[in-house]
Amino acid sequence: MKAIQVTGPRQLEIIEVPMPEPSDGEVLIKLAALSVCGTDMMAYRHPHPEEDYPLGVGTPCHECAGTIVESKSADWPVGRRVIYLPALNLNGGAEYVVAQPETLVSLPDEGDLGDWLMCQPFGTVLYALSQAGQVADMNVAVLGQGCIGLLFTMVLKELGAGKIIAIDPNEHRLAMSRKLGANLAINTSRVAPVKVVQEVFGNLGADVVVDATGDAKALDTCVEMARMYGTLVLFGIPEERKITFDYLAAISKQLTMIGTVSATCEDPARPIQEAVDILSKGKIDLSWMITHRFAFDEAPAAYDLYANRNDGLIKLILDI
Repeated sequence: MKAIQVTGPRQLEIIEVPMPEPSDGEVLIKLAALSVCGTDMMAYRHPHPEEDYPLGVGTPCHECAGTIVESKSADWPVGRRVIYLPALNLNGGAEYVVAQPETLVSLPDEGDLGDWLMCQPFGTVLYALSQAGQVADMNVAVLGQGCIGLLFTMVLKELGAGKIIAIDPNEHRLAMSRKLGANLAINTSRVAPVKVVQEVFGNLGADVVVDATGDAKALDTCVEMARMYGTLVLFGIPEERKITFDYLAAISKQLTMIGTVSATCEDPARPIQEAVDILSKGKIDLSWMITHRFAFDEAPAAYDLYANRNDGLIKLILDI
């Protein structure tokens, strides 16, 4: 079968590897749709020690959907369509994968699997905001308007947030922010966002600040934007694992800091299943998310496009 493998910084190849076989309690999934996420960039774009290459087979990919073709689990029959959550292994970039039941999310029989796969990032945002406490009527600043930041903007609007300020240097993304409910969209290449946020929110700062940038310097910006006793929702994962920030400023404001990514909880499949249930009832529209589609053999070009974040990209699908 075919799989992806990173052989060096920003070097991804399609390789041939043996078909995996499920053990007792596991299932074999024929994947049909994969998507690239910012988290994947830590393995793809960020340099690793030379001796670490090549990285593991199927890495990096953790957003994947397909159909069970062999099952050794009574609860997950052959023919069931699923999202597979490889968690931090990021090894879902292959034609077939073996999965444990706790890593599966059940999908309806109808509809494009790529479309349903968007419930994975959607579910992680739902979970993050469930941990943030009250957001209705709150003033919120969202740093970063990539896929995740745009989802935060959309969900915050649905949850009845007061004013939402979206912040990003990309005008195309900011235009989408406005469509999804942002009251104000700030282009960081033109204005100082901290000053604008403080002025708009009465020189007090935001009640809630969401970081969806993956920028190692964003934490200090979040602290500056937050009001006294505000809440920080830290979702972005910087490629640089060691981060410094003004700890004294954060504790001086007595901020509540919530770090959450990829629905990191005791049952990661649960919030993704909730997202599927919401989408299946027609309560939300995620069609705006997918802007590009590639064949699996075009994965090197797809990852390069995502790494460059250009061509109006929000989310891309690899069809197998």
